[in-house]
Amino acid sequence: MASPKPVIVLIHGAFFAPVHYRRLIEPLRAQGYVVLAPPMPSTGLDDSAAGKTYVDDAKRILEYLIPYLDEGKEAVIVGHSHGGIAASALTEGQTVEDRKAKGLKGGVKSVVYLAALAIPTKGASFLGLLGGTPPIYKEEGPFYVLTNYAFLPIHPDDKIALSKTLVHQSKASLEASVQFTAADVTASKTYIVCLEDQGLPAALQESFAEMTGCRVVKIKSGHFPFLESEEKAKEVIDIIVEVTEK
Repeated sequence: MASPKPVIVLIHGAFFAPVHYRRLIEPLRAQGYVVLAPPMPSTGLDDSAAGKTYVDDAKRILEYLIPYLDEGKEAVIVGHSHGGIAASALTEGQTVEDRKAKGLKGGVKSVVYLAALAIPTKGASFLGLLGGTPPIYKEEGPFYVLTNYAFLPIHPDDKIALSKTLVHQSKASLEASVQFTAADVTASKTYIVCLEDQGLPAALQESFAEMTGCRVVKIKSGHFPFLESEEKAKEVIDIIVEVTEK
């Protein structure tokens, strides 16, 4: 009898929302996976996001995930971009082995980092790794907003439409020092390096992967393969599925 499919958790990046990941979520659900993709507390359009960090994001995800783990299900966590920080943090005490040691069923079996912040060093921050605030980030009170969309790999007309759906990002989430890193994750780890990424250079992605003990898979895409085309999205889906089947 085949093992039940693990739950897949998809964590979106800064300024974005689950709706932007439809090309990953819907095909995975069509293959019979339960896909959890809640909006992160550190993103939003109102003051509720102010002051929120990856800690709040990880807590939100666990609120959705723990009931499945308690049923004995295993999970694969997929973190994109800034979502990689919460992807690492939520595994603390929640891997299959961690939970087994506590007499609990289920647990996180794998983490997939998609062009993500697999931060290797305790105390490091998103903005610290980037060497400061990027010029395309504009401060608005307790938030950052994007001011340039040239990096998005889509038609100019589509960029205008997409820009209207992006959200504010908590300043605290990009400035917070990370206390549980990708190097601390004991579940199996895969890093999808996007070779044409203009926002998070491939060399930096490979460095993250090497320093945190990730298996590396490379694809020829920019930072948002799921926005580029259905074909690029399928490459990412196939890798995720491969991880779930291990």
